[in-house]
Amino acid sequence: MQAPATSSSITEIVWHDRRYSARPVAGGAAFELYSDTQENGFQPSGRSFHRYVHASEVASAGAELLRAGVAPVSVPVMPGADFQTVHQFSQNPRIEGAERALVSTVRATAFIDVGTRMIKPLSRHQVARQLTSSPLVSGVCFREFDVAHLRTPADRVILAGDPDNVSDVVFALRWKAICSCDYVSTEAVHFPGLVSMPGRERRGSMVLGTGFVPSGNHLIPEFASANLADLPLTARAEILAYTAEGHQIALFQYQPQTNVWDRVSGARHRDLVSRIPGTESGRALFRVDPAIHAGLTGEHEGDRVPVTADPGHGFSAYVRGAASRNPVKRPQRFYTKARWRDTEVLVLGRNEDWVRLRLRQPDVESAMTTGAACVERGVYECWAPRAELENPRTVTVDYPHGEDGPC
Repeated sequence: MQAPATSSSITEIVWHDRRYSARPVAGGAAFELYSDTQENGFQPSGRSFHRYVHASEVASAGAELLRAGVAPVSVPVMPGADFQTVHQFSQNPRIEGAERALVSTVRATAFIDVGTRMIKPLSRHQVARQLTSSPLVSGVCFREFDVAHLRTPADRVILAGDPDNVSDVVFALRWKAICSCDYVSTEAVHFPGLVSMPGRERRGSMVLGTGFVPSGNHLIPEFASANLADLPLTARAEILAYTAEGHQIALFQYQPQTNVWDRVSGARHRDLVSRIPGTESGRALFRVDPAIHAGLTGEHEGDRVPVTADPGHGFSAYVRGAASRNPVKRPQRFYTKARWRDTEVLVLGRNEDWVRLRLRQPDVESAMTTGAACVERGVYECWAPRAELENPRTVTVDYPHGEDGPC
């Protein structure tokens, strides 16, 4: 099969016992396959046809999967534990005993390390809030490696946490993990109440409690921020767009030194940016303020100060609007929690005498007690009188750093 003449880095791979010309994407985590004729799952692309597949599904002499830098989900080599069996169990929230143990074993092979690229799908309205809110991220997310082959809006609908009514473009937030301790799987052992949430109380697909996304074809591990708390965004986090042709386009990049989202896409992508509410005027910079309820601090020159994380390059202190490369000791993430109506909650911010809260362990009972509504998949929030909060307190999470060793 011949690839378009304009494609670069073309290689040959074997997929479903057939040989194709292909182009590695997402650092080798996936391939764009080309065909001269229309085949099942292939879409028109210029004068040929193409589709995207995950690198774990193909055989390639180039060893792109090894260069991707992230280990794929692995199924143990044992009788009765092939991909089809594990996939079938992963889609059943009522599995027990040996079946759940097998699924948990496979799920545990999805590792997060310092610098692992993470992805969270966003609706247009979530993008607008991200551009104008504190530089934080929370809720259900994925390793970019596991979803790199889902390049079109139609493919990515299974990931959507806040379903949108636009079908020709979808958005996502991409950042790097600071530490594996910031993430947990969505297995029922961590969020038992989410599995029993009725359909009328959900947004997006059901949380199965197996740690995998509901999908008839894919075995995709899903994560959530620990305790569903807000995590600090890392330097050069990006807001991406995915088009119907399978193009991934960076629209905005977060610059922590100046606390702004900077538009990095050119004029030819103006139509994509204009889909986001509040960006119709062509605005190129969005300034954001650090949160007081969550963020990142470290010790710099004897003081505890706000810092920014750049995984792979360490932590930096803010000094008069710029990032200092002077050493930062004891980096910590912090967030705020409390109790309200006998329910454990996270405190997200306040508006005069009212505070916005998020359920730490959502279930039917706590949602009814607090009146919390589902704002995105797995995340339930409400407002409460500030005076009614019980035991509000700051929680800190220490990050291993320097002599303390890796995350």
